[in-house]
Amino acid sequence: MIRVTIESLVKRFDRVPALDHASLEIRPGELAFLLGPSGSGKSTLARIVAGLDTAEEGEIYFDGRVIHTLPAVDRKVGLVFQDDALWPHLSVMDNVGYGLKVRGMNRRERRGRVTEILGTVGIDSLAEKRPASLLPAQRLRVALARALVIEPELLILDDPLSRLEPRARPEFRDELRRLHAETEMTTLVLSSDPREALAMAERLAVIDFGRVVQVGPPGEVYNRPANAFVARFLGPTNLIQGQVEGNDARGDVVVRTPLGRLIGQTNAGPLAAGTPVTVAIRPESIGLGPAVPPGSNRFAATLERQTFLGEVRKVDLRGPGDWPVTALALQAQSAGLREGQSITASVPPELVVVIPGNYAGRTDRG
Repeated sequence: MIRVTIESLVKRFDRVPALDHASLEIRPGELAFLLGPSGSGKSTLARIVAGLDTAEEGEIYFDGRVIHTLPAVDRKVGLVFQDDALWPHLSVMDNVGYGLKVRGMNRRERRGRVTEILGTVGIDSLAEKRPASLLPAQRLRVALARALVIEPELLILDDPLSRLEPRARPEFRDELRRLHAETEMTTLVLSSDPREALAMAERLAVIDFGRVVQVGPPGEVYNRPANAFVARFLGPTNLIQGQVEGNDARGDVVVRTPLGRLIGQTNAGPLAAGTPVTVAIRPESIGLGPAVPPGSNRFAATLERQTFLGEVRKVDLRGPGDWPVTALALQAQSAGLREGQSITASVPPELVVVIPGNYAGRTDRG
């Protein structure tokens, strides 16, 4: 298990930065996710770490060893490409063994190692088949076996589940967790799917326009986003403009908003009175009904519309100042709600995130 340190990588294409001083640390044996939209720089970062591309600035270390000056074959990075990149004219056995062949392993040892890894990923029965005859999930297993067979120090998977049908993804997520638990290999998964990243990551990094903007445990990043982009990208969020009034006795931030005074918390350090801010509140954080927990923020609202989503209802509210707010309510807790009724909405201060700057137009319903 190794620690991977990526420091201030810069990469430009036609003078447009794909990576803008991107930094990230992956702990030994960690299953880390790099999450961001298409074009945010995820794949560029992976290719530079693997040695398939070069950075204009920045450094990469494995356990303190300089890696960015080494050729790709000497970096011991296993990379699973988004399109799997299997050679159509080679069998599964030969596809998986190609990296060992390049490294000079003799045929007998190579065959033994490949047979072992095919069994590990559950595709030993496919050894003589060609990629064209395989299902997408089988092709992904072949690509994973090819990355693992070289016994890499770092495994990188580029959006591995994006080519699978939704019904096939849960099984493969479980398979990735199993393999990671068995190998304890330092692993970085690139993803554009927030739900996938939140469900699987031990630690999550969010990248935007080539910069890593927040790193932390999934629950922390989801519940305490560093900026409005993170808040919106990870899930539906109410974004409300406001202005700091000061702090309460507990040190929480008091914000004047169209919904009234809201008390929340911030990652940004002390905020002076008068600072323009955005308040972020997840829909599932909002309670509906007359019973308000002690210390919670509260505001009056009108229930405009509810949408049945199975286990929950999406509830569209109109708050003070005609400000739209979205809440989510469990079916068992929302059976008595009716459109047009007046209702009290509440949210605890610890679930109200105060972000410097006015990023909200009205609201973000995800």
